Amino acid sequence: MAWLYTKFGAVYATAEELPVLDGTEPLGAGPVHSQMVRLPGGNVWDALQSGAAWPGSQTIQLKGAWVAASAAALDEKLDDLNALVGQRSYLWITNDGGTTTRKRLARLLNVRAPVAPGSALWAPFELTFELAPGLWSGTAPTLESTTLDTTPKNVTTTNAGNARVRDAVITVTAVGTAITELGVSIAGKSDWHWTGTLAVGKSLVIDCGAKRVTNDGTDAYAGFALQAGQAGSDWLPIGAGLNTIAVHRTGGADSTFKLTYNDGWM
Repeated sequence: MAWLYTKFGAVYATAEELPVLDGTEPLGAGPVHSQMVRLPGGNVWDALQSGAAWPGSQTIQLKGAWVAASAAALDEKLDDLNALVGQRSYLWITNDGGTTTRKRLARLLNVRAPVAPGSALWAPFELTFELAPGLWSGTAPTLESTTLDTTPKNVTTTNAGNARVRDAVITVTAVGTAITELGVSIAGKSDWHWTGTLAVGKSLVIDCGAKRVTNDGTDAYAGFALQAGQAGSDWLPIGAGLNTIAVHRTGGADSTFKLTYNDGWM
């Protein structure tokens, strides 16, 4: 089953439709950058060790044609695409069965529409995009909402993609009493604690991609610390398939734990 580059814009429903492609769209996962650091004496050191490298930035060119009902409509399409040059938004791909859509941040670098005599209702287009580093994401976020009625509490989640996700967002809201410590771990991968005071009704938000921690909207990174079980730099690496996240807390009986992320695809 082939994938087609179909739209460009932040929201799929209102994104700009791309010209029908002629089969020259790039397929495959795209390159990842080498993580090897060369050492004196000819040896090398792998900076990521057993960790997975994300795809780096990649420039791609899409070629296709647009057929319009009138010359004015063709001009309007070119104007709409030209207006997007330089903008950073989501590039959307859809399988040729129309059943699955994915997205990735990209910047439109160039639009070319060579004009040929007698082509008032048809024109070829060449679009150049720079894909941002990272994965293709499933469009519907996974939302796992759990009551922390015991400690530790195991939260299970399934990444339906084929690649590790590292930009999940955790939101913990204190219920009953204040939370003074929160611990999150995935065996052999992730292990960290946050200490502080999360008041009743307030939320602690841990953005694992941006590596940002806020308590009721105020920076609370000072209370965050990696523990001995942490492997690698990713705060919460959610691998393809089933994942079990252990959450422990001090205080805050019946507090809520919400996990938000998109499936990851190479």
